[in-house]
Amino acid sequence: MVQNSVAGLRKVFRGAASDGEGVSLDTTMPGYILRIEPEQLDLTRFHELVTLGRAHLAAGDWAAASRQLRDALALWRGPALADVADSGITWPELTALRGTRLAVYEDCFQAELALGRDRELIDELEALLEAEPTRERLVAQLMVALYNCGRQPEALARYRRARDLLAHRFGLEPGRNLQRLQHAILSHDPALALKLVGTGPAVPSPAYRAPASRGIAASASTALSPPRRDHPPAPSVPPGPDRSPRPYRESWERVECRRVSVVMVRTRWTTPDGDVPSPGRIDHAVKELTSTLQEQAAHYGGSVRRAFGSVWMIIFGAPRAHEDDPERAVRAALALRRRLVSLGSRPGGDDERLTVQLVVGTGEVVVTYDDSAPEPVEVTGEVLDSCHQWLPQVPSGEVWACDATVEAVGSLCDASRPDGVPGAWRLTTSRPRSAPASAEPAFLERTRELHILRGAYQDAVRRRLPHLVTVVGEPGIGKTRLIGEFTATLRADAPRDDPEYPPPRVLYAAAPAFDAHTPYEPLAGLVRGCAGVRPGAAGAAVLPALAEAVARLLPHAPDADRTVAALAACLGLPTPAASPEGPGGGHEAVTREEVLDAVRSVLEETAAEHPLVVVLDDFHRAADFVRGFVEDLTVRLGPVGLLLVVGARSELLHASPGWGCAKRRSSLITVAPLSATATHALIEAASGRPQDAGDRTALADGNPLFAQEYARTTAVDARHRPVHPPTVRAVAAAQLDTVDSVAKSVLRDAAVVGETLWRSAVGAVSLRESEEVTRVLEYLESRDLLRRVHRSSIPGDIEYAFRYPVTRDVVLAQLPGRVLLERHLRAANWASLLDSVRPDLLALHYDRAIALAEADGAPVEALERQAWEALVAASARAAATGDDDRAVSCLDYALDRCPPGEPERTWLLTHRARMVDSLADGDLRDGGGRRRTDRRLG
Repeated sequence: MVQNSVAGLRKVFRGAASDGEGVSLDTTMPGYILRIEPEQLDLTRFHELVTLGRAHLAAGDWAAASRQLRDALALWRGPALADVADSGITWPELTALRGTRLAVYEDCFQAELALGRDRELIDELEALLEAEPTRERLVAQLMVALYNCGRQPEALARYRRARDLLAHRFGLEPGRNLQRLQHAILSHDPALALKLVGTGPAVPSPAYRAPASRGIAASASTALSPPRRDHPPAPSVPPGPDRSPRPYRESWERVECRRVSVVMVRTRWTTPDGDVPSPGRIDHAVKELTSTLQEQAAHYGGSVRRAFGSVWMIIFGAPRAHEDDPERAVRAALALRRRLVSLGSRPGGDDERLTVQLVVGTGEVVVTYDDSAPEPVEVTGEVLDSCHQWLPQVPSGEVWACDATVEAVGSLCDASRPDGVPGAWRLTTSRPRSAPASAEPAFLERTRELHILRGAYQDAVRRRLPHLVTVVGEPGIGKTRLIGEFTATLRADAPRDDPEYPPPRVLYAAAPAFDAHTPYEPLAGLVRGCAGVRPGAAGAAVLPALAEAVARLLPHAPDADRTVAALAACLGLPTPAASPEGPGGGHEAVTREEVLDAVRSVLEETAAEHPLVVVLDDFHRAADFVRGFVEDLTVRLGPVGLLLVVGARSELLHASPGWGCAKRRSSLITVAPLSATATHALIEAASGRPQDAGDRTALADGNPLFAQEYARTTAVDARHRPVHPPTVRAVAAAQLDTVDSVAKSVLRDAAVVGETLWRSAVGAVSLRESEEVTRVLEYLESRDLLRRVHRSSIPGDIEYAFRYPVTRDVVLAQLPGRVLLERHLRAANWASLLDSVRPDLLALHYDRAIALAEADGAPVEALERQAWEALVAASARAAATGDDDRAVSCLDYALDRCPPGEPERTWLLTHRARMVDSLADGDLRDGGGRRRTDRRLG
């Protein structure tokens, strides 16, 4: 009987085969198998429409998503296989299919809530919840619909009902997302509408795991239409229990990762008997110690934090990084040891003693900020734990440091190993910086700049009129080297017997990065040079030298003692008593104006004696009043042969935008990067490895300092690129902290977009207006952090690239993983909305988001599905615009990200093969003869 029925069915199928439909009933153990083309099955069509709808949902096209998902649900006419499934037997496939149908309902409701159809959905949601009363996503959607219809009490009642059911049946509380929604309704949160699932591209429901489906149709009629642009969707958010946009900033959004140096100080007052002094005396001592610590920390550029009890912590590198933070920390620690030990027997009597222990550490920390203050409110990291563990072992009066700190400061400090403490060093004394012992690299491509400087000098000497030349450039570009070569050639080339251009006298002074003993730096260095005083000389020797210089240069000064007092104040020395007969009467302190007038007079008379070249290097560090004095110096001096050369980073021009403007006899030289050829030659000469110079040339990008540092490194990263040397990373980190907070925030968002970035992408990631993004990107370009690309690869947009790859790497390293994850999802959303489909950008940002989610321990299945569905949607968009090659490329990217066990992968392979065949057939008809090989199906 069964065999007769099978034979009859086969006869019917053979008749149908003439219509081109391949249906067969084959014999197989232990019975029969029905073979049918996927497109002949309504279940396949259901999954195809779901894939289309969810792709639209991911792109934020709510109307199209609703339409496709409603069409999919309309294919259902009761339970699946109701006429063949045995009663009482649970089929796993049918259970999964029922779960899929519910997930599709939820996705459809998500799209329709975003379209404002709250009132129409209430009855349908309530009917579904009668069958599935504990499905939290449906509960949330109904609560939102009721709230938006003005039925807040009913929305809260629905929450209580779901909470009671969960507690009664499973002993559970509602999830975090549902609890937050209840709180938002209770407080009438104005951002509640944004908390709807439906204000941005959706993270696909984890419950949705469909069997094999055919996916999007190859015909244009089933291709996806472009997403609507009238209401741009909000960015996607990381996967997890709460996927709704947050109306407030999470705490981790004010967190950054930094490399800092830390000085940890521990003090203790004791009596000879080992007792602790009274609380009153301890309180007085703590206040005095805190004042001392703050003074020394500010002197070296650090910030003080009271850790706990009698332990203090001084941080160097947060909130602002410097290129020499380890050196600053070491010098601050040694200076603190001297100061604290010198406190002696305070506060209570001669018998009380102070115990001082100091540890310096360098490493990565996580810094948390509060919006109300620039200083960090919390600093955590392993380096702090290591320092704290060492503190009890440090003998009183000693300073210990970790390996990283000693390696960073190198020969600037004497260090030895203490016994029995691995990884620790004992620091004794520090040394001043000196010129490097290694030979200087070749001096290349600076002929034009030297010619300008020589011409300015000759003009100043010939016309006996002072001239100001400002030499600006980015860190490491060679400003100091250029000025040094210029002064050296002046001395070497000046003819000894030419009265018109005699050899000049050169005075050199630089504004120190820290440890400045007077606010008048670098003018104090010029005063020392004019008076013949060496740096660090004792005050007892300096004052007579100043008096002698004043007597020689200013013999007709109305009050020589007052002038000496002004010059001493410039050097930071105690002001000597002025002559009682002088205008000051011997009692009044000298004013800033008197100090500056004395410096001006000394420089003018020195230049009157002999042609003078004054070099003020690192002038961007000078105080504002010193900048103003120097800028006006050439117009306030008399007719003397003086060339004033100021070397500074471009920060000077941003801090003083009008520097040199409308000033007579003022010139500006911007030191440009070296060419690729010159950079390659520098690296090849320094490394001795011509085969390694190519990659390092691109990384240095014309910066001589970077070229030297990359030439010395041999380590490579996972991408086989040279690892950024510590000096280069320190320079990049310090440069980042010279821009304001808004510019830094935009730069971080730009780093997420990629080494190449676009204005619209940065706006999408940063959630800022286009005008603001344009303005900030132009500012970052002026600060040599970005450079504009001549022709954008995205039509109608503006394209930039990072000036140095190390800048982007340092910026990304400062961002916590969860922040990066959110930003990459925003970038992926931007890429999905481009008019010109870019599957490479779409895949790049989804891949990075998935990797970050995995590293954070979050589930990634939903993100993986979102990634390949977005690529499928991009393929359909490309096909709809006639870009078939790009449509196939999108499918290639989608297949790379669709796991082998995913049911839809079969359809993707089939669909791609058909699209390739269609392209090949079209090419053959056009006579091109081109055929794309299908690497997927082998």
